[in-house]
Amino acid sequence: MASLALQELTVSRDKIVTALLALAVLSSSVVFSEPAPVDMLMAAFIAAFCVLGGGRLGPVTTANFAIWTALVALAMAAAPLSPNLGKAITHQAVTLFLVIGAVATAAFVARDPVPRARLVLNCYLVAGILACILGYLGYFKLLPGAYDLFTNYGRARGAFKDPNVFGAALCPAIIYLVWELMRRPGRQALVFGPLLVFMMPALLISFSRGAWISLAVSLAVVGLIALTRTRRRSDHARLAIYSIAGVVVLAATLTAVLQLPQVSELLQQRASLTQGYDEGPEGRFGGQQKAVRLILENPIGIGTHTFRTAHHHEEVHNVYLTMFHYAGWLGGLLFLASVLMTFVVGLRGALRINAVQGGLVVATASFAGMLVEGLVIDSDHWRHLFIVLALIWGLSDARLSALSPSHRRQRGRLTGADAQR
Repeated sequence: MASLALQELTVSRDKIVTALLALAVLSSSVVFSEPAPVDMLMAAFIAAFCVLGGGRLGPVTTANFAIWTALVALAMAAAPLSPNLGKAITHQAVTLFLVIGAVATAAFVARDPVPRARLVLNCYLVAGILACILGYLGYFKLLPGAYDLFTNYGRARGAFKDPNVFGAALCPAIIYLVWELMRRPGRQALVFGPLLVFMMPALLISFSRGAWISLAVSLAVVGLIALTRTRRRSDHARLAIYSIAGVVVLAATLTAVLQLPQVSELLQQRASLTQGYDEGPEGRFGGQQKAVRLILENPIGIGTHTFRTAHHHEEVHNVYLTMFHYAGWLGGLLFLASVLMTFVVGLRGALRINAVQGGLVVATASFAGMLVEGLVIDSDHWRHLFIVLALIWGLSDARLSALSPSHRRQRGRLTGADAQR
């Protein structure tokens, strides 16, 4: 009786933690300001997870947590150099909170990787669909006041602060749909096609060049993995058919939306690689040149948000240069070490056929796109970035644990016991 009661208590604890994480991921498409609803729900998840347990902390998550903690500590040490010390400390405190949330999520996923990763991805997909709905409501003025609330400079932004973040947040959900479309059998795959067609125009009307490039990089990674990891001719044929169908549908969608004057005009402006505000000494690229010089001259950094206050009229728009500004040479190198480690372990797992491959393919391909987009935007507080990081860390830890000799011995003992029963 006691063991049965304990088992019921354990199940209820798991359900509480799972429900809180699901709600946090579902709310990740509403980030008008900080703190956002996702932050409050993530705080509740972290607290419940610490009290109730239900996770497993592996080497990949532990190493990245140590790196990010050191990075935040270095940025805090440089914070007194900032013109506004309070804002600098708050920014770094938020960074640490996001990292702790990613670590808790990774440990949660690592404990039972396949169903829990699918839970996170499914919730993220629903959040992406909600973001698209809000984007459409605003951009096409389908509700009174929706245009002012859900657009910015004639670009859809949904419930995000910026159209660029809106576009970037849709990419992992789209990659998840593409992977499921490629891997699901027959009629099951057809469910994902209409969702893909629904989401792609939303990405288009964000008019985010960075998000477009990010998606192209992620799709290329998914395509290469699919080509190199399968030997069946049927899979190659399926990939070719879906690729051709995707191009046809994309062309048809572009043709349809370009009939709208507001889309056509803005798309022509945004389609070029550079805009007027990118060029010149006060443009984006001129600002990045200033940023490089400041990095070389300041080994300990210049402090959080100092660049836009004292040296340029806006932020660097390059997350790698920004981290060197915030935390100095050592902090910038630690950030590079973390993102490189994350990508390498994620890609290694994605290239191996195993139970967690699907989640790793989606998360790693999405992360690859974010790495490229980070060259033109500051992404260090993107909530969806930390969700993707958590998936890669947790699934990689689960994969490494499954490959360990002790785990194989344990599986052998369990198999033998099951056989005797």
